[in-house]
Amino acid sequence: MQQSTAKQDVQFWKRVLFTSVPLIVLFSAFAEWVLTDAPHDPLAIIAAAISAFLFALLGIRFIPQWMAAWSRKPWLPVRAEIGRRSARKQRMHPFVQLVFYLALLRVLLFILAYLIYLLRMGYVGGLFDNLDIWNQLGTDSQHYLNIAENGYVSTGDDRLLIVFFPLFPYLVRLFNFVFDNYLVSGLVVSNLCWVFAAYLLYELALMDTDRKGALRALKYLCILPASFLFSAPLSDSLFLLLSVACVLAVRKNIYPLAGLIGFLAAFTRMPGILLFVPACFELVGTIIREAPEHAKDSRWKWRMSANAVSLLFIPLGFVLYLFVNYSVTGNPFMFLVYQESNWHQQLGWFFGTMATIVNSATSSFSDNLQLLWGLWIPNIVFLFASLGIVIAAQNKLRASNVAYFIAYYVICMGATWLLSAPRYLTAAYPLALALGAITEKKSVDRFVTIVCVILFILYLFAFVNQWYVY
Repeated sequence: MQQSTAKQDVQFWKRVLFTSVPLIVLFSAFAEWVLTDAPHDPLAIIAAAISAFLFALLGIRFIPQWMAAWSRKPWLPVRAEIGRRSARKQRMHPFVQLVFYLALLRVLLFILAYLIYLLRMGYVGGLFDNLDIWNQLGTDSQHYLNIAENGYVSTGDDRLLIVFFPLFPYLVRLFNFVFDNYLVSGLVVSNLCWVFAAYLLYELALMDTDRKGALRALKYLCILPASFLFSAPLSDSLFLLLSVACVLAVRKNIYPLAGLIGFLAAFTRMPGILLFVPACFELVGTIIREAPEHAKDSRWKWRMSANAVSLLFIPLGFVLYLFVNYSVTGNPFMFLVYQESNWHQQLGWFFGTMATIVNSATSSFSDNLQLLWGLWIPNIVFLFASLGIVIAAQNKLRASNVAYFIAYYVICMGATWLLSAPRYLTAAYPLALALGAITEKKSVDRFVTIVCVILFILYLFAFVNQWYVY
């Protein structure tokens, strides 16, 4: 009895330590930001404070999840076992059928975008004559297609394009040998990647929920307001495909494959490095659970060591990108120089980013409504809503997915001049899983679906009409 009490005391103090230290760091950083960098707009400071509070709440709730996941009897999502049985017995949506429906949705999206374009421009040719809808001036798609066609250069304005990672434009260049059109090639790559990413998300969701829950997660990936951007010639669909594939390989204990896929993800976008978080999280949990039974098993130790080494390939994708920087510019970190000098981007605190966006929204409220409703309002909504959704679904999500979202939010939403929060957050796979988890009730599911579809159409309208949607 005393031994059990002592063990509980140790667990209690561990939880206190793991909770208090990050909170002290977070609120110290917030206080320092308020005293030194905060804007004068009170509304911006309030928004930043709410953002910090929500993130702190997410972190506090994550600590017991973390501790339980790294125990010998790990906590699992409530419906995990149901999901495993569902995956074996109720496979009613085979690969070909589901991929067909997903591809059909992409076709319907192109038609919808074309119809919206006709409302603004009138008839100016058929659907295939107006594919430039997806390659608008000022968006990153033009930069990726430029790299695909011309490669990286060290002089002129195009030298700045080194900030865009190489794998997506390299794939577009490869497909161009078939289509002989860089825009068409970019659209094909993006949409193919999205279809298979969506299918793999369904498979990943099936490991933790039943078939209906997995289909809900898939549905929300399709109708999240910014999900139409997966069809544009951008790296997001490729990044999503590699992210989900990497985590799925980890969940199936195929760590060498996970390391290779993670390597490609880190060569696609910088957040690809963050896949090391859920992968390492799952591996450590596996070692903790299995160690008592395999303490003297040399083959098990060798296998776990090999798995750990495999995960080291993930950050090597970023190292390869540094080599590309060095080979083109002579400086492996030149992308950071250009990010700061041309795009005003540095790594800051996500609550500071929130304040910047709110301050920009209030200053453009009466001057530029397209800028307000196309850029600032969607960014604010996504920054708040994504935190709220994951917090609401937290007890139904696997701890490694929550860990990934936390790391992803801190890094990606911490950009000092963030313009693409909706696009970046939609590419974070736990968000769709969270929406699928919190909509088990039909009334909630119906309401959230209607809201997402309406916002999807409005955001697509803003994009087609060039309302600063990036």
